Order: sequence, then structure tokens, then C-alpha cells
Amino acid sequence: MRLADRWWRRAIGLLATTQLARPSGLWLAPCASIHTFGMRLTIDIVFVGRDGVVLKVVPRLRPWRMAGCRGAHAVLELREGLAQALGLGPGRHVSLAAPDAFKEL
Repeated sequence: MRLADRWWRRAIGLLATTQLARPSGLWLAPCASIHTFGMRLTIDIVFVGRDGVVLKVVPRLRPWRMAGCRGAHAVLELREGLAQALGLGPGRHVSLAAPDAFKEL
């Protein structure tokens, strides 16, 4: 999972990406809307509130489209079909663990 927490990282997003590994994606924060202009991939979009609760899922968003969600604080962009495979839907809770959280494992 990549973190896009700076404006320039959010602006670049997945533009240069031609393929996503199955368990990977991009976490954009703060973010309440995205576009796939210039992208080559169809992706799943998961809008997340400040409390980590999934507000909306847009499966299989094709290139040259836009999506947004009022009240979203972050967006998770995933490989096409991965949101459903992970059981992500409105009301589910998601979080992004800091890399340091895994040092003791």
C-alpha cells in the first residue's frame, strides 16, 4: 500500500501505473473525490470517513471518469475487483497501519 499524503503525491496518484499487484493500492488523504483522467487502469475506489468507516465503494471505475463522496476524508484506490474480494462496503472499518507498527512482528 502506498500513501499519498502530500499534494504532489495525490496529483500523481496512479497515473504512471500500468499494473497493480493483487494486494496493493494507494491511500490518498485528505481526499473526497478522484478522477481517472489519463490512467490506463480500471480501479476500485473506496471512500473512507475520518473515523475509518467506509462511506461508499465505486467498483471498476474506468479511465477518464470521476467519483466523489461527501464527507469522505480519504480514498483507497485498489486493483479492479479487490474491494469486493476483501469484503469492503459501506459500514466496514478500514485503517492504514504505519510501517513502524510491524517492526516487532
